Amino acid sequence: MDDAVKIRILNEAAALFGSKGYRNVTLSELATRLGMSKKTLYQYFSGKEEIAEAVLDLTLQAIASGIAERMQQAGSGDPLQILQTTFEHIKNEIVKLHPLFLEDIQKYVPRLWTRLEMFRSRQLMFLEQLLKQAMQAGRIRQVDTSLVTAIMLECIQHIVKPDFAAKHEAPIMQVADTLFSLFLDGLRID
Repeated sequence: MDDAVKIRILNEAAALFGSKGYRNVTLSELATRLGMSKKTLYQYFSGKEEIAEAVLDLTLQAIASGIAERMQQAGSGDPLQILQTTFEHIKNEIVKLHPLFLEDIQKYVPRLWTRLEMFRSRQLMFLEQLLKQAMQAGRIRQVDTSLVTAIMLECIQHIVKPDFAAKHEAPIMQVADTLFSLFLDGLRID
């Protein structure tokens, strides 16, 4: 199959999901915007849910790649700076997934939302390693890094969500920034 066509489908789908959410996008509309038939779409994807999963996967792969790069730096750089740049990277990738799309995924495709939550859980395990390094370097106070990591992960999974952001009339990125600031400032010694 032609990867360029597949990427074109995913880019257009991401734009539609961002502007209309998952629920309000039809394969007919996507095919029309792409100038192709629904039959052609089905040559690449089995349906809308698979397209949404592929759109999500692109972002998750970019996040995982960025985290892997930063984990390689973990032994030689300032752990708090690495933590900061890692969260910035994650935020810059997540912003590509429009909150309307994420909200619809959470409500209407719980399997994908669960997958996103599991991804967050796996990728944030590097946090404990960086916290231990920061503690050894005297950059943060003495804490139980396992507990702090678990608390941070729980906060992310329960607070950095479209429904929480909407309830508090705040952009999801503001929620993430606030949580990270509270977290980091509460640990920092200097």
